[in-house]
Amino acid sequence: MAKTTECCREQQTECPVTGCGQDFLTRTLNRVHVTRSLLVTLALVPFAWGGVLWFRDAVQWVWDSVSAWQG
Repeated sequence: MAKTTECCREQQTECPVTGCGQDFLTRTLNRVHVTRSLLVTLALVPFAWGGVLWFRDAVQWVWDSVSAWQG
């Protein structure tokens, strides 16, 4: 993505996908060091947390099953 941005700046054209980050919102977020990739990562956190909870529940179920079977 960096090459695309550099290419756009050299040619003084707007990137078809990213727009070289020249819109108001992107510039404002970049001032506080919030990038698009950070926003995507934050958007995926709830799904990752759901996976953590599912794994915890699966391990607990196995542990309870083995404990009940053993004694």
